[in-house]
Amino acid sequence: MYPALPHGQMVTLRHRVVAGQDEYGNDTLSFTEVQVGPCSVQQGHSGEVISYTDRVTTDITVYVPYGTDVAFLDAVIVNDVEYEVTGDPAHWVSPFSGHTAPIRVEAQIVKGASP
Repeated sequence: MYPALPHGQMVTLRHRVVAGQDEYGNDTLSFTEVQVGPCSVQQGHSGEVISYTDRVTTDITVYVPYGTDVAFLDAVIVNDVEYEVTGDPAHWVSPFSGHTAPIRVEAQIVKGASP
């Protein structure tokens, strides 16, 4: 069987799961990492906020192989840069043929400072 994205790149998924709670009742997380691919990584919008702050956000869309375990708590590491998954990943199966498509994962990084 041939991969859906034969010229894609490998990325790292950092899975986060709630491991317990701290002394204040806040969730504590544990992490595991897994390499997935080949994936299609596409740059999205990047913007800067400069009123009362200096902050830059950059969006990416990553298409991972169908069946990959990825969720909204996870992060995607691309070229040593960690992006937070934003929203639920999109799974698609054709109602006509049953064929699957890569899973669309939207992610974002925020850099800078705020007052």
